[in-house]
Amino acid sequence: MKIFCWNCRGLGAADDPTIPFLLRSARQYHPPILFLQETLTTIAQASSRTPCLGLPNFCGVDSIGRSGGLLLRWDNSVVLTPISLDPHYIFCNIAISKPPCKNHVMYVLFIYGEARFEYRQSLWNRITALISGVTPLLLMGDFNQIELFSDKLGGTSVIRGQRDFIAWKFSHGLVDLPFFGPRFTWMNDQLHSATIFERLDRAYANQDWCQLFPNASITNLPIFVSDHAPIILSMSPETSSRRRPYRIDNWCLNHPEVKQLVPGTYLLLALPCMWYHANLQLHAIQFCNGYDIIVFLAGLTGLILRRIWI
Repeated sequence: MKIFCWNCRGLGAADDPTIPFLLRSARQYHPPILFLQETLTTIAQASSRTPCLGLPNFCGVDSIGRSGGLLLRWDNSVVLTPISLDPHYIFCNIAISKPPCKNHVMYVLFIYGEARFEYRQSLWNRITALISGVTPLLLMGDFNQIELFSDKLGGTSVIRGQRDFIAWKFSHGLVDLPFFGPRFTWMNDQLHSATIFERLDRAYANQDWCQLFPNASITNLPIFVSDHAPIILSMSPETSSRRRPYRIDNWCLNHPEVKQLVPGTYLLLALPCMWYHANLQLHAIQFCNGYDIIVFLAGLTGLILRRIWI
């Protein structure tokens, strides 16, 4: 089973690339469970904008003004029961129907951490009231809290709330699940020397959950479209499949607008995160022809032209 988790920073604008990106991710990774944070809209609107993902069941929480909003979607192969909903989490249990963990029930808390430091301890206390004595247990999402200096690059060396969070984590016997891919899952909106990277998005589990899924791991995708990277939890190992190479339509190289936009948009500025820069300039260089969108990315070794199907 896979769980796709992402702080998408909004599902609102009609021309926003968020929905196409979600659709492509659903087709590529086939997650039966998808959790979105910061939908910035009501649950009714969020669900109506994401039916194309092929996950018919949903629950969630409305945004408060122009902040927050949670959406959890799952397909019919998953027996998921919501237990408690809050602006900062969705707590549920999931019946496992496949070996080697068949006939087990696990508890999952999908979290959207408190961004305001002064309210974080209150959130940890509310979660404690839910998960005390619950097992096997998994927590996954944007925690808005780091615990190690290695989880941060740039900015101040002070980690607010570090000791309280570590103490809370150990009090529940939670361990950080291993991850693959880029280390950092969030980037601020600043450039050059003001850029800050942090690993805010992750998953924790208790000992009983880790014994059921000893090979579980997280895959961190690049930071793209949002300022947060999507993360994907894989509970069991998969056989490797052949990856298709990047492809490009030769006709686009001779397109006059391409010749003007690519150098003007990318080659004049080098950033520490090419994915986030690509997101900032996405609308400036997209050409639609049927279902094709050509996205141009600037890499360290030169210009990479990648055709993304959505």
